[in-house]
Amino acid sequence: MPLWHCNDVRHTVSIAIALLAWAFPTVLGQSQCLHEEVGVELPLSGSGQGVLSNATVLRDGQPVMHTVGLNMTRLYYYENFNVTTMSQPDRYRKLIIKLEPCEGVAYLFVRKTRRCWPNPHSCCHIPSNSSLISTGSSLTSTPPCNPVVQTTKCTWTHFNSVIDGSKDAAPTFFEVPLSSTKYYISVFAPKGPNQQYSMSVASYRLTVLADIGAYPRPGLQGRLQVKQTGDMSVELAWEEATFLPAGVSAIRRYYVYSSLLLDRDIKQNEAVFINPGKVMNSVCGLEINAVRYGSPLTASGCRQGTCKVVISGMVPRRRYMFNIVAESQRQFNASYSGIIVSTDWTQTSQLWSDKTTGLIGAICGTIFGVIVIGYLWIVKLYA
Repeated sequence: MPLWHCNDVRHTVSIAIALLAWAFPTVLGQSQCLHEEVGVELPLSGSGQGVLSNATVLRDGQPVMHTVGLNMTRLYYYENFNVTTMSQPDRYRKLIIKLEPCEGVAYLFVRKTRRCWPNPHSCCHIPSNSSLISTGSSLTSTPPCNPVVQTTKCTWTHFNSVIDGSKDAAPTFFEVPLSSTKYYISVFAPKGPNQQYSMSVASYRLTVLADIGAYPRPGLQGRLQVKQTGDMSVELAWEEATFLPAGVSAIRRYYVYSSLLLDRDIKQNEAVFINPGKVMNSVCGLEINAVRYGSPLTASGCRQGTCKVVISGMVPRRRYMFNIVAESQRQFNASYSGIIVSTDWTQTSQLWSDKTTGLIGAICGTIFGVIVIGYLWIVKLYA
């Protein structure tokens, strides 16, 4: 049987099994998947993606930008039967699953091999001996989980974002072994963290990519460096993006993004830049909250693995955000970590004039000379 025909048969069989699971859940052991019908938003119409019941079918290497309501879940389904991909060595046979918040807080949950979809509402557990049980609190609740009084374990989940509130609005990046042909993905928007920043929905970009060598990886873990070059200018430097495995793709362009920050724009922590209301370390967040500076740079402008650009025209005593987006030849984008720069340069003032300095030197020299002569006179007198 031709190889292409085998792939078509396997694809058809997998879809048939999935549809059978919805039609006859008890027969296939899926009667416990009732949470997939509660608090789940239906797939967006006209999104160009396939639909499988109440889940959106993701295509490899095609990012989707969606929104999800507060305390709601959006479901996704991904499958990969590519024989070429499956034949790769173990170190390269992997899958990238990346969730980039654009505005607000969204959590990513992944289950592989078979249903059910991950259940975000089952993640935060209160111990049975806790005093909170007697106050009417439920045994489980939705994230974020309080690590002081709750344990975290989401049902039907193999991988999930950090959901204790410490990395809200930070991108979630999984690079996992491609050991399964099917992946069930849930994206959940917590209510409390989003309401804190006046968000009625959370927007995000979701990407699933099996050809990992096409994805640009920011150099030096995305760190940026800056130094002053003038009263109103700075030099921004970053390490070139890399690819693993090498040779699959290369850098097409680097884009510089900048934004003038307000006094209330405070960096939340090292993982979140800047905060859930103004995300600056994701590509879609930068497209919303910042503007491109100057013309794109190509890799030919970098020297010895380091790229540099001079940014001028900055307003004194104001804070700026700068970040870099790397774009590969395959048109996959990755953002660096970002940096905050202030132009409050201080000039060192001269405390003493030249005449004053000379007078003090003369006085000190005279006093020192008198002390030395007096010491020698006493030594001679008592010798």
